[in-house]
Amino acid sequence: MSALPPNQDKIEGEVKIGWRMGGLGMEVASQVAAGALLGWAFDSWRGTAPTGLLIGSVTGIVIGLWSLIRGALKLNALLERHYPTTGRGQPLEPDTSNGDVDINGDTS
Repeated sequence: MSALPPNQDKIEGEVKIGWRMGGLGMEVASQVAAGALLGWAFDSWRGTAPTGLLIGSVTGIVIGLWSLIRGALKLNALLERHYPTTGRGQPLEPDTSNGDVDINGDTS
């Protein structure tokens, strides 16, 4: 039996959090669908053509985006707390071949 790489626990933890973040997308989709369904049901009950559907859809989108942002921030904080980043790497050199200006204002 071979030994696991030393960072295997970190990788597994990051994958678990990644799957939970992916689940947030399904949560958003279900909230939008629920809002649209409730709006459609209201329209069918009251006979108010697309008004309820539009209001329900917009409400579902707003609630879905709110829960997505809240959940993503929470999971990102959890990821950073348990598996902190070790560095961001080196910055790239500016591409001056097309006239871009580097940080000192020089062009090539």
